[in-house]
Amino acid sequence: MYVDAQEVAGYNVVIYDTDLQWRQILNREMHAVGFGNVVQVATAKEALQAIRDNHADAIVVPHDLKLIKFLRSHRASPNRRIVIILVTANVGSTDIARERDSGVNEIVAKPASVEQVVTHLYAALSHPRRFIDSKIYHGPDRRRHNRVYMKEERCGTGQVAVSDED
Repeated sequence: MYVDAQEVAGYNVVIYDTDLQWRQILNREMHAVGFGNVVQVATAKEALQAIRDNHADAIVVPHDLKLIKFLRSHRASPNRRIVIILVTANVGSTDIARERDSGVNEIVAKPASVEQVVTHLYAALSHPRRFIDSKIYHGPDRRRHNRVYMKEERCGTGQVAVSDED
C-alpha cells in the first residue's frame, strides 16, 4: 500500500463504528501511514459533531445509509461533499446499487482489512471525482472513467449530451 504521508498529513478523518477495537486498529494504522487528525466515534450523532468540530475531509462509516443520506442531502449537513468510505457486509448487487446511489465515494466489503480501507480512503482523497448536486442525487460522479459521450440526451430535450469530465 502506497500512501503519500505528506499529502495525507493535512486531512481530517472521522472513524465511525460501534466496534471499539476496529476503530482503534484503524486509527493506529492511519496515524502510522501519516494521516494527521483522526477522530474516533461510536454513534452517528457523535460522527456529525466530529465532522463539524474537526472540519473533517472524510469519514469511514459502517452500514448507516440514514447518516449517509443526511450528510449528502440535508441542508443541516456539516459537509455535503465529505468523502464517505462505507465498510459493509451488504454486498449483493441490490445493496451495492442502493449504497452507491446514497452517495458514498467508496465501498469496502467486510471482512475488510485496514489496508483496504486506507487504500480506498487515500484513492478517494487524492483523486476526487466531480460532485453531482441534482434534484435526485447528491454525491460523487458514479462514473469512474474519463470518456467522451456523443449521444442523444435521453431526458427528452433532443440535445446532444457531451461529457469529457471525470
